[in-house]
Amino acid sequence: MKKIFFALALMIGVTFAGQMNAQVVVDGVNINNLEQVSMVRMVVQNRFLSNTVVVFIDYGQSIGGAARQRMEVVDPRTDKRIKFNSVMHAVNYMLDNNWVFEESMVLPNDGSANSSSSVQYLFTRGE
Repeated sequence: MKKIFFALALMIGVTFAGQMNAQVVVDGVNINNLEQVSMVRMVVQNRFLSNTVVVFIDYGQSIGGAARQRMEVVDPRTDKRIKFNSVMHAVNYMLDNNWVFEESMVLPNDGSANSSSSVQYLFTRGE
């Protein structure tokens, strides 16, 4: 009986620990802690002359003049922008942090020579 109780307590602890550590920080705000945010938009763009991508998260925040910097994902330990290796790196990051993928769509570029198309991903809050 003690072994069953211990195993059950361990599983519950691991589950809650994973959820408590889930952090997607955008402009100093852990969006996992915002109860009023149930859906976010992640826009991914290829970096110019690079193999990495730039990721922007829109959760409905006020972005003002410095729009792009205020939408980038930040490492909560270092407070520096996270550099994602690929689109799937960014998608897996959101999935690992308790967000559920809903849909994606390609957004057209603005027509300038150095811009590329970007992809928009919609995520909802996981349970």
